[in-house]
This record gives sequence, structure tokens and C-alpha cells, in this order.
Amino acid sequence: MTSGRSDWQITPANVYSVDWIDPSRNDWGHYEVVYSYRVGNDFFTGRFSDYGSPAESYLKRDDTIHIRYNPSNSKKSFYPDARQPSIKKVSLALIGVGIGLLVMLIVYLSGGFNS
Repeated sequence: MTSGRSDWQITPANVYSVDWIDPSRNDWGHYEVVYSYRVGNDFFTGRFSDYGSPAESYLKRDDTIHIRYNPSNSKKSFYPDARQPSIKKVSLALIGVGIGLLVMLIVYLSGGFNS
């Protein structure tokens, strides 16, 4: 859980929409989820990005989730179970690039690029 939010209140929320966003050059593929919740007589909406897989079963409209909201500012909320982009995927990509560059350096230093 994010530091400083442990005292935020838990409340049920209704999923309003779930859309899969395809991966792009600047982002991983992810679900964009919009939800609504009630605190007292007031209704609020929130949203989050969840970096799951499009092949898995996922939340649907009208599902109930449990979010946390700030008791001193009820319009601020978050979904504690939202998944972030996988560090493993980023690490593997960087390792692959590093190995490729290392191989090219070894070939270059051994005179492999000279004809």
C-alpha cells in the first residue's frame, strides 16, 4: 500500500467501465477502469490503470470492488489492488539491449567489422 494512505477508509465501489488500452510506444498495454462510490450522501468517481493482460478474465461493468478514499477529502481515492507495469518486463528488455551492445562491442574490438 502507498505510504501515507493507510488511514484512508475502505468502501465498496461499482465499476462503471473497463477498457483495454493497446500498448503504444510510450506505454504498456493496460486496463483503464472508471468506478463510482458513495460517502454519506455524496457520490464520487475515480479511475485507475491496471497493467494486467488482455488474455485474462478481468473486471466488468457493474462489478463491485473495494477502494480507499481520503476521509478528509472524499473525492480522492485509489484502488489498492491495481497492478503496475511489470519491472520484470522492463528489466528483461534492458538486459536484452545490453547483451546486444556487448556482443557488438566484442565483435568490434576483435576486428570483426573490418573487411
